[in-house]
Amino acid sequence: MIYNSLDIIPYKLFVKIAETGDISLLSDDEKDLDVLVKLWEKLYDEHLSKNQTSESKKVFKLSKSIDELLALNKVVLMACASLRFEFNQELYDMIIGYGYQLSITDTETYYSSIERIERESNAYVIKAEFYKQMLPDQKENEKSEYGIDDVMASYSLILGFDFDYNLVTYTKYHALQNQVNAKIKSIQKQNTKSDGKS
Repeated sequence: MIYNSLDIIPYKLFVKIAETGDISLLSDDEKDLDVLVKLWEKLYDEHLSKNQTSESKKVFKLSKSIDELLALNKVVLMACASLRFEFNQELYDMIIGYGYQLSITDTETYYSSIERIERESNAYVIKAEFYKQMLPDQKENEKSEYGIDDVMASYSLILGFDFDYNLVTYTKYHALQNQVNAKIKSIQKQNTKSDGKS
């Protein structure tokens, strides 16, 4: 299965991918990192268009950049490892496409070029670490906030019915959130009316 829409991806899985950057969780079948990165970008963009707060937009844009940089680092390192073992024209073209210079004039230059590319690809990790420092401190947020399961349990209690938290899709989660907010506003409105009568 491949989660290619916010309508089908479980909300908890979406959050887990956003927190860990493990985009391989998007699919049981697809292993091509470029395909998964593009898919994650699409889901992120949909998420950002639904989410209106500037702080969360900043966090998700930074997380997206971090994920892309780390995925690119992995792709380059895996290509280099494979090229060390055996020359492959597709991998060579991919490495060149990323802007690296891989000399194939002689064996010694070829292997030293691969070593240089591996060293240079660490720049992606360094840049990702720089972006991570720009993120709000997640540990502070985790201490003061409830987990996703706690939030969904609250929603279940407020709405008066139970559901499987692991199966709630991204879209359904936000629909439940809207219903909870509407119910809370209704209760507050009733309480205001009651206070005014007494």
